[in-house]
Amino acid sequence: MHIDRTLLDAVAADHGPAFYLLDARRFEENFTALTDAFRRCYPRTSIAYSYKTNYIPRFCRIVDRLGGFAEVVSIMEAELAARAGVDPRRIFFNGPFKAIGHISAVLSGGGIVNADSLDELRLILRFARANPDGRYRIGLRLNFDVGDGVLSRFGIDAGSEDFAIAREWIDAAPNLRLAGLHCHFATRTLACWKARTAGMLAVLDKCLDGLPDPLEFVSLGGGLYGPMPDEMKAQFAAPIPDFADYAEVAARPFAEFFAGRNADSPPMLVIEPGTALVADAMKFAAGVVSVKHVRGKPIATLAGSMYNVNPTPNRKNVPIAVFPDPAADGARQRVEDADLAGYTCIESDRLYRGYSGGIAPGDFVVFDDVGSYSVVMKPPFILPNVAIVECDEDTGEVHVIKRGETVDDLFATYRF
Repeated sequence: MHIDRTLLDAVAADHGPAFYLLDARRFEENFTALTDAFRRCYPRTSIAYSYKTNYIPRFCRIVDRLGGFAEVVSIMEAELAARAGVDPRRIFFNGPFKAIGHISAVLSGGGIVNADSLDELRLILRFARANPDGRYRIGLRLNFDVGDGVLSRFGIDAGSEDFAIAREWIDAAPNLRLAGLHCHFATRTLACWKARTAGMLAVLDKCLDGLPDPLEFVSLGGGLYGPMPDEMKAQFAAPIPDFADYAEVAARPFAEFFAGRNADSPPMLVIEPGTALVADAMKFAAGVVSVKHVRGKPIATLAGSMYNVNPTPNRKNVPIAVFPDPAADGARQRVEDADLAGYTCIESDRLYRGYSGGIAPGDFVVFDDVGSYSVVMKPPFILPNVAIVECDEDTGEVHVIKRGETVDDLFATYRF
């Protein structure tokens, strides 16, 4: 995506001094690269895009067009998939909270619900008994130790009696079928992916032959690093894997496991990326409001906040570019180790720490790699959420993906 001051000024004239720039081409390139890397090792691999990471409909429709699935964790996201034109049979419903109405909506449409607990499975069984003429495919979300030092709260303990009970209940239900097994662990390291793959294959080795029907899918969840510039990689304690590295420790062992069983139709291997696809497919532009020194510390205040960039606790300095205001040359100053701070009244609101270079009011700072968990977790705190636009690189046209929110949007549900 080519960005210059002319483009930034044009977008700002219509949408104000802060906005997102969406890069659909980069998103599609990431989807294709990840799919190809896994399919080189295990041809029956498919991507189920993690809607919770960034549920902009533009991205959801690209995934659907490219043959991917929707991975949702709420009925809100399932409804979004429907509005985006996704076939309801291509929905995986995960997450730890599913009311009976949520389960009913997804299963009735032909989607798959991955049960997170026995209590949730009871709700599924209640729905199945109340709708005896239907046939429904479900999965079980499993939990086991992957050696990352985290006691995950998600899924049914694969080493406990609960797993055996869950299988018995499903087998006894005449209109339910165990279509697949699922796991997800947040740690993005290769060691974790190697451990989750080994853990899932160990479960399959014990139970596969005893299942009444072949599994349609096995999901290893998400939690992968995507492409990132070297200056970001340097902020991590361990080397950042690429897509081929993940495929070697996950997809290849699956291929070897099922080749050893001479399976005519091995299950589809599902991965559920979010960050890996969308992080570098969005940028955030914010105008500089003021520059000051407080007890020797330079601080530039911007028309955006840390919540626009990434509100999670493990924030890194993302790559930035400063686009000077030509009219501000006389006010421009050189700063060292400056904080680029947000417009909120939260003391910790820093979008970037340690900036050195020229800066002045009227400049734009463009933040790269902001597509993950930014838009979906940005609260309407102090100011409404900003616009999202896409610039067509072939025509130069700017398309509004989401208009900026207004005061009316924020307070429409309140009673005055």
